[in-house]
This record gives sequence, structure tokens and C-alpha cells, in this order.
Amino acid sequence: MPAFGTSERLLRAKMHERHMAVPPLWERLSSTDPDRARQLYLEKQLTVASRLSTAMASSVDVDEVVRSVVEELHQTFGVFLAMIQRLDDDGYLRAVASAGPMAEVLHAFVLLEQPVAAGINGRVARTAMSALVPDTRLEPDYAIRDPATDPLSEIAVPIFVDGHVWGVLNIEELRAHSFDRGDLTLLELIAAELGGALRRCQLYGELEQAFTTTLTVLCSAVEANDAYTAAHEQDVATLAIAVATELQLEPVVQRAVQYAALTHDLGKIAVPSQILNKQGPLDPAEWEIMRGHAAIGSELLRQIPFFADVHPMVRSHHERWDGGGYPDGLAGEQIPIGARILTACDAYNAMITRRPYRADLDHSIAIAELRANAGSQFDPQVVEALLRVLGVS
Repeated sequence: MPAFGTSERLLRAKMHERHMAVPPLWERLSSTDPDRARQLYLEKQLTVASRLSTAMASSVDVDEVVRSVVEELHQTFGVFLAMIQRLDDDGYLRAVASAGPMAEVLHAFVLLEQPVAAGINGRVARTAMSALVPDTRLEPDYAIRDPATDPLSEIAVPIFVDGHVWGVLNIEELRAHSFDRGDLTLLELIAAELGGALRRCQLYGELEQAFTTTLTVLCSAVEANDAYTAAHEQDVATLAIAVATELQLEPVVQRAVQYAALTHDLGKIAVPSQILNKQGPLDPAEWEIMRGHAAIGSELLRQIPFFADVHPMVRSHHERWDGGGYPDGLAGEQIPIGARILTACDAYNAMITRRPYRADLDHSIAIAELRANAGSQFDPQVVEALLRVLGVS
């Protein structure tokens, strides 16, 4: 049993007292009619299963999937702890998502990781069999942390991915006999859905890797004609992802921004090298050819279903906030947010990078240009986010 200091014990006692003051869910549903309470509780279970199934089916991000499960279990049932642990190759179970009062202080109670050889969760991971524990005081495998405040009820179920135990989903409650076979069935159903969702995430990751390799091959053809493009696209991608994160865009949009940044100059494959590497300004005819790269790159990507949300960003990364850009003359929020991010990041990187026809500009000059053109060439909110990323106040 870990040795807790006075502050940790007081914290646990306060958490215990506060949680015990809230009646169990079934009592809150109907304190005078047990049969009605059970019916309403069953309806809650079915609703949770349905909501989680929908949520997990629409996500390809592991963190988002596991977080949605524990948050739903806590918010609906008010459990003291809902947690998902991943089984790692070194034989340790490590917490990847948690919710509930106990989750707020996991680090203080040595719950972030545990050897698979110990505890109820360890046994579930080893045996691939679920555990319904009505009273943890009578369970030899329960990992005692503090007898005065430990949860007395627990359910732990294995999570299978591709036929192997990926980890464990468990919920804990302070009162003994808080869970029954119906709760166990619900958790096993959620774990099965979760395993399928995690497998989809794995497959999606493998697909992403395959497409990343494809992109590398495609972009290398551009790099052969224009050495500037290779480093430029990676630099723009790094900056664009940081800005997308700063703007708190959804993970799926951030991913699309990353791919769009890496491929925004793909259309230059159709631009002759003598134009790409010309030492002086382009003449009108050459400029018209150069301007075509956005539409060409977009069209190449449009033929790949995986890039359905990427090619519009590539097409529009030379549009202007005031409508004076190309190829479609879009303005304001008609321009995809990813394209607006690319426009600013692309311009900033181009300004501070040496080109065949001019020297690189000083960072301060580039910042001044961004500010001067916010509201005309650039989305003002994107410029503010980019300046924060660059550490400029």
C-alpha cells in the first residue's frame, strides 16, 4: 500500500465525503418506486450505449475515442472513477483516459500505471476475463490504497483489439454493491465497441502512413525541379499545425491542414523549372503559368478520396481575405479555414526565406507585413494566432 502524506489523506477524505453526499443514480431517478427507478436506469444504459456507439464510429483519433468513453460514463452515472488503461509491451497497464472525482488526483495515488501481475485490472488483462466486484474489501486482488476511502465497488472488463487484449476499461464507486450484472453487460458492450473503434483508428493510421509515403513520392518530383519547395512545405506544415492548434480547430481539421501544407505546392510539378528558378521577376505569361499551380495541385489531390477535405485548402491557399486572390476570387469565410491558415503561414515563410530572385527579409519586416495586410490579404484572426505562435505580442 502506498504511503500517503497528511495532505493526500485529507484530500481523499474530502473527496469521499463530498461524493457520498450525493445519492446513487437510481435513487435520484425515483426514490419511492424501485421498479420505476430500475426502468429509468435501464433507459439510461441504453442511451449511453447508443451515444457512445455513434461517437466512436465517427472518430479516428485514439485519444478522442477513449476520452469520450470515460467522460460519458462519469457524466451519465456519476461514478467515482471511470478509467481506461492501455496494456504496454513492458507488462504495465497505463492510464490513457479517466474521469470522475478520483481522476482529478490520479497522480497522487499511484494509479497512472500498474504491473499487469497486480490488482484486479491486472488480472483482467492477464486472463481476458471481466470482473464484477461487489465489495473490494473481500477481493484478494484489489490493490488497497487507503482502506478508509477506497472505492468498494468495481467493474473491470478487457478491451480487445484484433483478437488481443489492448487494455482494460473499469469503473469504481465508493458504496459497496453499487453495480450489478446489467452494469457489467453494459461495460462489456462498450468495451467491444471501443475495441472496434480502436482497430479502426489503427487501420486509419496505417492508411495515413501509406498516403504519407505517396505524398513523399509525389512531392519529390516537385523538389527535383525546385529545391526550395521541399524545405518550404515542411516549414509551412509545422507552422500551420501550430496555428490550427492555437485556433483550437478539431483534430480532423488539424490533420487536413497538415496534409494541405505538405502538398500546397504540388501543382508546381506542371510549372517548367526555368520559371520556378528564374532569377528575376516573372513576366505576365510566366506569372499566369505559375498561378495555375494551386488549381492543378488541388485537382491531383481531388482524385484521391482520402484527401476530400484537403484539396479545397490547396486550391484556395492563394485566395485573399478581401476577395482579390486566385483561382476563384473567394473572400472572407468563403475561404476554407485551412486555406486561410496556409495563406498566412506560406507568406510568412516565403518572406523570411531566400529565393532566386531576392534575399530573405528580416523577421521584424515579415511581422510588420503580416500586420499591415491583416484584413486585406489575410484573415485577421489567423494573423493574431500566427503571431502568438511566433511569440510576438
